[in-house]
Amino acid sequence: MTVGSAFIFDLMPGGGGSSAEHGNVGSTPPAATGSGRPSQPADPGTATPEQIAELPKEFIGTWKGPATEKTTGAPHGTLTAVFTAGKKGTDVVRMNTEISNLGVTVSCNSVASLTSGTAEELTLHERVDPDRPSTPALCTSTTTDVHFTLASDGTLRFRSEERGAGLPYATLTRSGG
Repeated sequence: MTVGSAFIFDLMPGGGGSSAEHGNVGSTPPAATGSGRPSQPADPGTATPEQIAELPKEFIGTWKGPATEKTTGAPHGTLTAVFTAGKKGTDVVRMNTEISNLGVTVSCNSVASLTSGTAEELTLHERVDPDRPSTPALCTSTTTDVHFTLASDGTLRFRSEERGAGLPYATLTRSGG
């Protein structure tokens, strides 16, 4: 998962939050209905991107970059994401967030399964990596959705819906290995 910001920076009153907070992040209320009229189709000039059944090959490889907490603006260490081929519902990325502060290095490890996406944007469900231990008591352990978007400049944009970690985001570049 990611570094619990309250542990490292002590900037978030009340600690890491509850699981109930995580379930509502990014949700929008349903559109009002009941007019009795059929719904209008989307603008015919805009096509809906096709949903994928497996990870697009453009994502496969190792991506790395500095992360920032949206809630505080504080640095959130270095995120490394290693994507491997896989179908929807399977683990397609292993992530590591490493942050050093005041001589202490914290390493948080997670895996994420592909839940939905297009050729350019992915939504994955992240959880603690059972095969790679994280720094005890300093990493979050909640499950959350994360998003990756391929940018036109060749970078990969990351954002997490994990409020307990400060809603981290990053711009990652492809790295060797």
